[in-house]
Amino acid sequence: MSKETSVITISVEDRASRDRQLEQAVSLLRREATDCGILVTRVEFTTFTVAISPGVAFGLTQEADLL
Repeated sequence: MSKETSVITISVEDRASRDRQLEQAVSLLRREATDCGILVTRVEFTTFTVAISPGVAFGLTQEADLL
């Protein structure tokens, strides 16, 4: 899991680690998201980004799938 400027990139090996890592990333960024929400994006089958996004309303987490 890598983090820079409120974006966390996650590479997963299985469903259990995917769920755990995504939950941790969302929890971490939720503390920083003081005026907007969080966007979770599936970039590839095993790669996700979790980012603070002004396009998502405060307090919400939105999902996007680029596959």
